[in-house]
Amino acid sequence: MKILAIDFGMKRIGFAVGNPVILTATPLEPLIRKNSKQAVLYIKQLIDEYEIDHVLMGYPLHMDGARSSTTEHVENFTRHLRKALPEEIEIEFVDERLSSFEAEEQLKGIQPDYRKRKKSLDSMSALILLKRFMEHS
Repeated sequence: MKILAIDFGMKRIGFAVGNPVILTATPLEPLIRKNSKQAVLYIKQLIDEYEIDHVLMGYPLHMDGARSSTTEHVENFTRHLRKALPEEIEIEFVDERLSSFEAEEQLKGIQPDYRKRKKSLDSMSALILLKRFMEHS
């Protein structure tokens, strides 16, 4: 099984790909999002290129578990994505609370310049989602 983790944002979308059988996980280049159609086409390309069978979609919630302002955007985008993908590819929402904070903390040790760090933040968040999923599966 190969998994694509997605950290959806209105401006940038982060990605990570992994294989839970051999416990590998790698961040990919984030996508500067222009619109949903462009993003869906790009994700379809990633799915083909990496032979993905499972998609993890970060699900934004507040710390108390309440829906955030981004939750509806993620749900709408996921509906568009679901229509564009083959039925056998499963899409699963995963709680993304604190993933951006954790990604920021990890990147601080690697890249002290915030502007440079920001470019990697979304994909690092996707990587954290993927690792959490693989640890608990």
